[in-house]
Amino acid sequence: IESTGIAEPLPVAEVFTYDDEDGLFLHKVARLDTMVTVVDGRSLFKDWKCEESLKDRKWETSATDERKVVDLLVDQVRV
Repeated sequence: IESTGIAEPLPVAEVFTYDDEDGLFLHKVARLDTMVTVVDGRSLFKDWKCEESLKDRKWETSATDERKVVDLLVDQVRV
């Protein structure tokens, strides 16, 4: 599974635990072995220091998402 752009890794990994309404289970036919996060080194440090919120960049996941860009970076790199 490949995600591009702004994607949080944990929800992608959780796809392997969901049970489908039709009785189909991804975890029965595929195994999540490794997750790799690739970062753009040029913009990582610039974004790491910025004070912008996800809303400022229109990246928020919901109306109540109050995180800063750096919070998203930490979540993406840490998992």
